[in-house]
Amino acid sequence: MPSTCFYPHGNGQWPSPGPPHRQRRQVGCTNRWRLAQTAAGDMLGQAQAWRAFSLTNQTTGSAYTLQLCEIPSSQESPVLLTSSLPPIAASQPAGACPGVPHCPEQSFFVLSQEVTQNAKPDAVLQCLGSIWELHLPYLSRSKTLSELYMNYKKQRNKLLQERSGCIRAGMSGWHGGVRRWTQTLKEDGGMTWMSRGSLRCTLLHLPVHDHSVTKEAVSFALRTLYRPTESPEQWGDAVLSAAVLLGLPDLYQRCLDGMMATITSDTVCDFHQASCKHKQIGLQAACEHWLELFLVTDLSSHIGLRDLPFELLLRTLRCSRVFAVREYDLLQTVLYWIYLQFNTSKQTLPSYSTVISFFCGITGAFLEQPVGYKYVPLFEALHLHGITERHHVEEMEKMNVFPHSWLLHTFSSHYCSIHSGGDMNVTNFSKHSVRFGMIVGGELQEYTQAVGLYGFYFLLKTSRVGDADEFGFSLERLRHWDPALTESCRTTQPFSMRAERCVCYQIRVQSCGGGEWMEKSSGVISQVFGLSKRCSRSKVFAAGGLSLPLYVTFALAFPTP
Repeated sequence: MPSTCFYPHGNGQWPSPGPPHRQRRQVGCTNRWRLAQTAAGDMLGQAQAWRAFSLTNQTTGSAYTLQLCEIPSSQESPVLLTSSLPPIAASQPAGACPGVPHCPEQSFFVLSQEVTQNAKPDAVLQCLGSIWELHLPYLSRSKTLSELYMNYKKQRNKLLQERSGCIRAGMSGWHGGVRRWTQTLKEDGGMTWMSRGSLRCTLLHLPVHDHSVTKEAVSFALRTLYRPTESPEQWGDAVLSAAVLLGLPDLYQRCLDGMMATITSDTVCDFHQASCKHKQIGLQAACEHWLELFLVTDLSSHIGLRDLPFELLLRTLRCSRVFAVREYDLLQTVLYWIYLQFNTSKQTLPSYSTVISFFCGITGAFLEQPVGYKYVPLFEALHLHGITERHHVEEMEKMNVFPHSWLLHTFSSHYCSIHSGGDMNVTNFSKHSVRFGMIVGGELQEYTQAVGLYGFYFLLKTSRVGDADEFGFSLERLRHWDPALTESCRTTQPFSMRAERCVCYQIRVQSCGGGEWMEKSSGVISQVFGLSKRCSRSKVFAAGGLSLPLYVTFALAFPTP
């Protein structure tokens, strides 16, 4: 039974509807009866037609391939070999991908033809196994392509002069000159002539040694020659490397600005690697600032945490600006990261109970085993003495991560601090302080958070002051009957009745607005907090010119008198 299908002609256009009659058409390797108009339900016929159409395009496309011109030494004069096949249609560029809507070569060809109004190319670039038809007014905007084109012109003029000298020297000298000219054309860096039907243009070879350069990036970079406002789907190392390859400083700077404005949990690791590769200190600093704020709040809940390099994670943990609501959140992030290093096939982030089970299943302490030695600096960078909540301490003891000596030292310091009125051995404030974080966003006029440390409790407070972008930050010591404390805290947590407590504290405020990182700090302040209202509050630290959200860190330490 003949199959009916509405199929396209060889030029990619659908046939115009005609009177309903049967026509005998030759389609690919078959010879079937087709109806001029399609039947909507004839899926088999449609599939056969598209398969035959694709086969025909592949066959003819290979026949239309641009041919390199070589000059035989037996010829008396240099001639340009041209193909006897018909020229490639304007709607199908050489090297394009038929039927593929997002082919990089096709995207570039369509844009270049639109801008140049279907003008003939002056040169053809051979790069990454594809060819790209270029026009001289736009080609000259690229430093690399301009040098290739000018070097070719100089080489060709020199060879033409040699040929003229051979002609004047006689026929024997001419043949030798032809052979030398032909050999030089093959050895002049890959630049020669290319023919397509009656069209003749310069062929430029551009080798690529950087594996990060992709066809999509080259296509986009070449499109910016014709339309500078063109934007890619994603800025990244591929576009940055393509800009370097083609010598496009404006695109290079656009890419840097675009990368700095689009740092997310999906891109921060790749962008930081690209910044190190291209020695871009500004982009590197932006990625590190992003990690200081969002390592815990964003990246720790994303599978991209696995791609964070060890050195960068360690540097972030050691930084005094790293933000976390609790010290335990940083420990949790490190445990997640190590788990992902040993389970590289995971495509989604597991639950925290799965991570705990993984470490509980290890025989012996993880950090005392050969596979765990290199991760010791990560845990040394944490403020383990700031993990004081009961269920967090129990989890630390349950996991087979820390050696017994580490746990003994941590728990002993907790015990001594509680029984000595909160005294801590503070020799370096940035290392020995305990940090508490608060995220301020929205339209509320005041944000508060109650925290406790070694039997002392404080209310951390952030409030708007006057203008919308000015805030005041302070802390207040709480008494055990204060309503800001929860019932479970009053009944299960230890309380110190010490009338006065000397506290060293620092308030750090960070934000990012308009691509600019802002930081305000009160510096380290020492103050004695009492139980009475008069001496239980700190001075207000005011900061303006900030944009929401704010990431506020209160660092506390109780020095020994």
